[in-house]
Amino acid sequence: MKPRAVTSRKTNNGYLAACGCCIRSLSVTYRKILEIQVAILLESSEILRRMELPTAPNPSRDLPEASGKRSVITEPNFDRPSRPISEFVARPDFPQCSHGEFVDIGGYTGVIIEITSQSIRVTSPESTTRSFNFHVLRRLYSPRPEPEADEMSRMSQPLVPFERKEKPPEAPSKKEVITEPNFDRSPKPITELANRFNFPDCAYGELVEIAGYTGVVIEIANQSLSVKSPQGIIRSYGVSSLRKLYGQR
Repeated sequence: MKPRAVTSRKTNNGYLAACGCCIRSLSVTYRKILEIQVAILLESSEILRRMELPTAPNPSRDLPEASGKRSVITEPNFDRPSRPISEFVARPDFPQCSHGEFVDIGGYTGVIIEITSQSIRVTSPESTTRSFNFHVLRRLYSPRPEPEADEMSRMSQPLVPFERKEKPPEAPSKKEVITEPNFDRSPKPITELANRFNFPDCAYGELVEIAGYTGVVIEIANQSLSVKSPQGIIRSYGVSSLRKLYGQR
């Protein structure tokens, strides 16, 4: 019975030894596998690090200060002569070029203390602040474009005055001299005849009264009337003078 027991104990010891070898061999294998996996991970991370793109620059950091906004000048300098705003509006960098300048805008003088998006703020020596739209300033104070050559040549030509030709008054038709005037009728005032469109022709042969003088118009010639009184006195009256004195007023 003893020998069997001894044999069985040896067998068990051999089995345990074989299992221990297997475990040791498995642990070595797993350790190598882990080492390989770690190496692969490290290599992959290195590759990714090298492929990583550089950080994009911050646009707001690299851009210059916005042109429409400038810092406010708290202590403007008025100890200098003012300059007309027309010196600045024609420049391509207006209104930035006028920041801090002592300017004259249509009689209002002051220092441009601030430039905003659409306007400039101007403070006068009396501490009055006014805002001006710089687009409007460009339209008002920019130099006018020079006219073209054709327009200049037309402007250089002297103007010819327009001569208005007045129509000369029509000469009354010459009448024959009345040798035997008729005084046996009532005289007509010269105002009654001078207002007519056919004066002095309508007065020919009429007994008229001109400022107290009564007579018959015996002749019309050379823009005048010859008037003979009953006493045989003949007086001449200019047609234009009679129109002015006795015509319609």
